[in-house]
Amino acid sequence: MHDIILYGAFDRHNYGDLLFPLIMKRVIEQELPQKKVLVTGLINSDLSKYGALPTVSIRKALKYSKDNATIILAGGDVIACNWQSAYGYLLPHYLTPVYKRFSYHFPKLTKELVSRMFGLTSELPFNLNRNDLGALRTIIYNSVGATEVANLKNTDKILSLGNVITDTSYISVRDTFSQTQLRRLGNHSTKVVPDSATIMSSVITVAELEEKSSNKTKRMLEKYIEGYIVFQISQSHIKGNEQAFARELSKISQVLKLPIVFIAIGNAAGHNDSKGINKVISFMDKGTGYDTYLSGNIFDLMNIIRNSSCYCGTSLHGLITAMSFEVPRVALLPKLRKQINYMDTWDLSHMPRGVKPENLSKSIGIAMATPNKDLKQLAHQLTNNYMVSFRSISSTF
Repeated sequence: MHDIILYGAFDRHNYGDLLFPLIMKRVIEQELPQKKVLVTGLINSDLSKYGALPTVSIRKALKYSKDNATIILAGGDVIACNWQSAYGYLLPHYLTPVYKRFSYHFPKLTKELVSRMFGLTSELPFNLNRNDLGALRTIIYNSVGATEVANLKNTDKILSLGNVITDTSYISVRDTFSQTQLRRLGNHSTKVVPDSATIMSSVITVAELEEKSSNKTKRMLEKYIEGYIVFQISQSHIKGNEQAFARELSKISQVLKLPIVFIAIGNAAGHNDSKGINKVISFMDKGTGYDTYLSGNIFDLMNIIRNSSCYCGTSLHGLITAMSFEVPRVALLPKLRKQINYMDTWDLSHMPRGVKPENLSKSIGIAMATPNKDLKQLAHQLTNNYMVSFRSISSTF
């Protein structure tokens, strides 16, 4: 029987979602070795070939865990995430267009069918009601995101979610925007705490990264020992900017004499980075040095970002990896508020965010001019902030 259930979108192949349980489980085992931890998602999954921990379905976990177990939402943008989105990310890519059309035209029917499929009665998949939780279990939200709350307009839905959130033992969010959204739900005591992934460099050693990185990644790091620029962008965000980014990256590579390493961080449905990357590559100047890593193993991705001269991307957890390993970073595109909200809350004030293609070269220069001591100090500060928060609530587990 398990004492702690880690719950979240840990059953889909997306870098950040796979990081949360890996890091949280290690922290709990380090701080509370007597506790038994179970990692859960909506479904049973085994993404261990990507470095992830297997998951048990939350329905099964609730059925067989202790009646007084603690359920921890271990990270991610889980507050107000709806059933349609949660299930859509689990589908194969080829089914995504059909599912999107169906759920758009029949949202209520989709919600009813999907929630029934998973055997839960909660209005939202990651915001469990007391009927699903049981009378004695406590629930904790651990430095999560709440950007989706901003899209709630229906008064009844706002009140319903507010009641569920009020029933939590503890809640912290990862940025001030999310804190503001929870105030809309009537919660005025929410704390702002760095994302749990920010402590990755303190729980995953360089030796472990080297050991668990693929031979391809090791060869790439040896080949580009003098440095390289990491670039990541998803298919949905690159539209209309393919040529502009390709033009800038070609120029940057030539001026800095550094190759571009393209990485795919998002591989679940709706997070397809590979197609976006291939479009940019097709427009780059001939002779521009580049390489790709598209396989999606979390240890490879971590090691590639850790060793880079600068990270540029749309992935929040690509940026957080760079912050943890003291790497200069540039957040792309002004419409991506999740990344900007987080950097506004925690990052160095001058670190570029919301960057358009035409400003990429200048932004990389600003990021790379950051003194190493400032990068190191921030990484240490964020890790310390997170651990202080964790220890303050661990007595409730």
